[in-house]
Amino acid sequence: MFSTATIVFREILEIALVLGIVMAATKGLPQRGILAVTGLAIGIAGSIAIAFFTDTISAAIDGVGQEVFHAIIMFIAAIFIGWTVIWMKVHGRNMAKNLNAVGQDVIAGNKSFYVLVGVIALATFREGAEIVLFTYSMGASGAITISEIIMGGIIGAIGGAIVGTMLYFGLLKTVKRHLFTVTSWMLIVLCAGMAASGANLLIAANVLPALSTQIWDTSWIISGHGFIGKTLGVLIGYTPRPSGMEASVYVSVLIIIGIAYNYVGRQVEIKKS
Repeated sequence: MFSTATIVFREILEIALVLGIVMAATKGLPQRGILAVTGLAIGIAGSIAIAFFTDTISAAIDGVGQEVFHAIIMFIAAIFIGWTVIWMKVHGRNMAKNLNAVGQDVIAGNKSFYVLVGVIALATFREGAEIVLFTYSMGASGAITISEIIMGGIIGAIGGAIVGTMLYFGLLKTVKRHLFTVTSWMLIVLCAGMAASGANLLIAANVLPALSTQIWDTSWIISGHGFIGKTLGVLIGYTPRPSGMEASVYVSVLIIIGIAYNYVGRQVEIKKS
């Protein structure tokens, strides 16, 4: 539940930020509320379409390479989430300026109203697609139940909407940087865990070698079947008896995304100065 709440919170927060910037940049524009709602509706519809077709594809190959299919979904979700974390680190600073410019162009008549609809729709679709892929991969792997997905999604959505609204009104400017830093690293660890879980599915399907059936056993400290073990398994990819391949994939993804995140962060700081 906590992992779902985390990912949904972050994605909803990013949608709220885009929506808030666009709304702030178009004050006085007639029917801007209708345009915003239209963009949100289109983006949500696209995300629902992805959910529908993902489930349809899964059902179509029932019994034929299910582990491989679910592993691919998990890898795609991990790539999407990791890419978004890095993209926001690079472009987050300029996003407000660019969206403000778009809003001013629409008010001045240099761009069509449909541009605003498209901006909001694309942002909603991108974040919604990541939520869909993540929840589907976690549900398919059996890591979390449907009820946990729903509860976590509700908590994350409400939290993201509240924090996004507070940021819009300037109530949380001082913690904005730390908020995104903390959630970014939480998502990076989450990506590593998802990639390791995907590797485990491919090992079960005899696509990848295990390298070592068990490189350590921490079940005597934290069992993988208890509440704490299951929660850590979803949040950080914890498994008490990891194979060599799982550990290698986990560490590799963590290092690669972590280095990339820190590198682009330094580049952004250099450009600031």
